[in-house]
Amino acid sequence: MVEKLLKIAICHNANDIHLSEGIPPTLRIGGKMVRLQEAPLSADDIERVMRALTPPRCMVELSKNGNTDFGYNFGENRFRIAVFRQKGGIGMVMRHFRNVMFTLDELQIPQEVRSAMVRERGLFIITGPTGSGKTTTMATLIDHINSSCNKHIITIEDPIEILHSHKLCNISQREIGVDVFTFAEGVRYSMRHDPDVIVVGEMRDVETIRIALRAAETGHLVLGTLHARTASAAITRIIAEFGSDERDFIRMQLSNSLLGVINQVLIPTADGKGVASVMEILMNTPPVASLIRQSKENLILDEIRKGKNLGMVSFEDSLRYRCVNKIVDWREASLYSREPDTFKTRMEKK
Repeated sequence: MVEKLLKIAICHNANDIHLSEGIPPTLRIGGKMVRLQEAPLSADDIERVMRALTPPRCMVELSKNGNTDFGYNFGENRFRIAVFRQKGGIGMVMRHFRNVMFTLDELQIPQEVRSAMVRERGLFIITGPTGSGKTTTMATLIDHINSSCNKHIITIEDPIEILHSHKLCNISQREIGVDVFTFAEGVRYSMRHDPDVIVVGEMRDVETIRIALRAAETGHLVLGTLHARTASAAITRIIAEFGSDERDFIRMQLSNSLLGVINQVLIPTADGKGVASVMEILMNTPPVASLIRQSKENLILDEIRKGKNLGMVSFEDSLRYRCVNKIVDWREASLYSREPDTFKTRMEKK
């Protein structure tokens, strides 16, 4: 049953497989939930799948915490499998990561971001909600460094989602719960392993952020992800993690070390067969750094709008581009717009 489910997901280019008692297996395809024409799953069906896939350490975590997740290889494909208790039984979600690297051209990454990836030091952040393609964008940036520089890249992930081979770089991939206990420990100890690039799978707590900022200041390129709705909100969230007595120092530290932020979402394509990324790109410039120091993140959007020649892209411009080029339907896109009334007016005129 496990092999059949994974093959179906791969065949249908699904992002996720959902297993819940009482309904058939369900795939997320192009952002939409699609139930398979199969018999409803029983609790025993899901239990068998769970036990066939879940390693012993994760069984212990599930018993203790009620949920666990881990990486799983299936041929050349990789899945992140989340197992959780619900209504006394088991639920599962299996996310499919394709081992097909996009190019920076395909993701329309500007030259300024590419230049940041070969810097000797600094912090670059990728943000967005769950399921927004952060993993794919991060993997693409890592692959770009791996293909163009002779460096040592260390990743700290929970779990490892996309496997990277050694190209020009040496790559060490460490998994939380297997190779290291926490993100903070992973970043701290990685500083002793002669890294050039440190990738933090999720900047989820104050200690991880603190150590990542220190690493970025002391001669390392640090790439990290976190959940934030906009590029400027990512900056606000980082600062808000710290106590009021530290925030002025963190603002100064961040204004000096930040290279840029990509904020993104995924939107169903016009043909209904997939999803397209819409990106807001912020690059740190002297005016942006000044706004960070002055606690004026609300004015950063104006700098993004003025910064096209500096590699910056506003979310609305990125969204309109996808619509004008028929990649996504503008009516669907309007649901994601941050300025929906203005967006609809402009698209209706086209």
